Amino acid sequence: MKSKLFIVGALLLIVWSCQQGPAEAEPESKSNWKPEMDKPSELAQIMRNIHDEAKSRKASLEAGELGAVNSDLAFGMITATPTEPHMVGPAFEPHAKAFMKSYAAIASTQSVEEQINAHDNLVKSCVACHMNFCQGPIPRIEKLYIQGVKS
Repeated sequence: MKSKLFIVGALLLIVWSCQQGPAEAEPESKSNWKPEMDKPSELAQIMRNIHDEAKSRKASLEAGELGAVNSDLAFGMITATPTEPHMVGPAFEPHAKAFMKSYAAIASTQSVEEQINAHDNLVKSCVACHMNFCQGPIPRIEKLYIQGVKS
C-alpha cells in the first residue's frame, strides 16, 4: 500500500513539474536596472519650470527682496503639447492669456509689496486654470501663496 502511494505521489510530482513552463532567465544584472521614467509633455515641463521659478521668487520675497522673473518661461504655454489632448481646449487659451498678463505684472513691479501682490495674483490664475484642467497639482500650487490668499 505504501509503495502504491509512493508511486502515485511520484507520478503527480512528475506531471506537475512537466506542466511548469521553462524557467525565465534572470536579468543579466540587477545593478544595471534603471526604471523607465515618462518624459513630461512640453506643457508639463513649462509648468514645472514656472513652478520652480515661483518657488524661488516666493523665497526671495519672503526675505524682503524682489524676485527674479524669466518671461521666456510663459510664452510657449499656449502652443505647447499637453500631456493629454483633453487637457487643453477652448477655455485653456483665455486662462493662459490671463496667466501671461499676471506674469507681466510681476515683471513691472517696483517694490517687494507690489511684487508680492502680483505674485499672489499669478498663483490665483494658476489655480483658476487648474480648476478646469488637471486639478492634481492645486495643493502644490497653493503652497506658492505668500500672503495666504486662497480665494
